[in-house]
Amino acid sequence: MASSTKEALGNALKKMLGVKSIDKITVKDLVEECGVNRQTFYYHFDDVYDLLEWVFEEDCNRVLPKEIRYETWKENVIKYFHYLADNRAFVLNVFNSQNRKYLLRYFRQRLHYCIHGFAVIVAEGKNIEWSDLEFVCDFYANGTVGLISQWLDAGMPDADENMSERFYKILDNSVENLLARFQKD
Repeated sequence: MASSTKEALGNALKKMLGVKSIDKITVKDLVEECGVNRQTFYYHFDDVYDLLEWVFEEDCNRVLPKEIRYETWKENVIKYFHYLADNRAFVLNVFNSQNRKYLLRYFRQRLHYCIHGFAVIVAEGKNIEWSDLEFVCDFYANGTVGLISQWLDAGMPDADENMSERFYKILDNSVENLLARFQKD
């Protein structure tokens, strides 16, 4: 029952985020939508933002790759754009709120993790310091989140086709080339 209650609250949040900002959604709104009491909400979550982070985690675990593989990185990158495009109203209402940091932080962490897995494969057998590898991963994760932020700020024009093509061009062999610059003799 606990899992279905959490899912119901998560679905209610996503439904409400389809029409209004996270800043305007209250625990009262959510419990009324689900037909549960406030104690039930607080049994599972600390506040609306805790629920929001849980929704991101659940969605991403279900939809997005947990790691980017060398052979399939292009397909994995497109999944991020499909998620954003498929959840446009939800994503934009979080992004356009005072609490966009939850969305951006989550995507940055998730992208860093994925890029890290890819970079470790690329760096295998090369003399690259761990701190340099982490620096490269941070560079790509922050750069990607910055571009996604700019795209979201513009209201997500051109759906995801144009954006993903541009990312292909930027990322194709660039992680390998950048890591090679950090290789020690």
